[in-house]
Amino acid sequence: MELKGNLLRLAGAGAAIALSATPLVGAPSAQAAPVVNYQVANGNSRNACLQVVNAHTGTGNVVLATCNRSAKQVWRIGGGIFRNPASNHCLDGNGTDVYTTRCNTDGYQKWKTTSGSPKYINQDRGGKYLHAAGRVGEHVVYKPSSGTSSRWVIGRV
Repeated sequence: MELKGNLLRLAGAGAAIALSATPLVGAPSAQAAPVVNYQVANGNSRNACLQVVNAHTGTGNVVLATCNRSAKQVWRIGGGIFRNPASNHCLDGNGTDVYTTRCNTDGYQKWKTTSGSPKYINQDRGGKYLHAAGRVGEHVVYKPSSGTSSRWVIGRV
């Protein structure tokens, strides 16, 4: 009888160990979050979007262009970073000029947006706002305060 009890306890312990082990093959993997692309339109003109030009030179200019969902107008926005996947550049600025450059962690590529729509886009470190009056071809600049020309509509592409 004692031998039978010991065998049952031993078998039970083995089953507990087997159940607590994590399988190495065939386990379901965590799915990656879906990538969401956005287009950023000027609030004064729904047909003028934030676009990267001349990114191949190392620093890209940021202008307003007719919204057409081209790769130069697509942005992935997350954690305060606006990244253009076509150029692999991030929206950046030095307090005077707005441009794109290789993504980095220096703090000048972090942006805040207000809630609602249209939004104000404010550089985290410099404290200035993205500004453009809504004319196609216009360069996007900084402005120290928000105004009607600093409004943006961010929509999924």
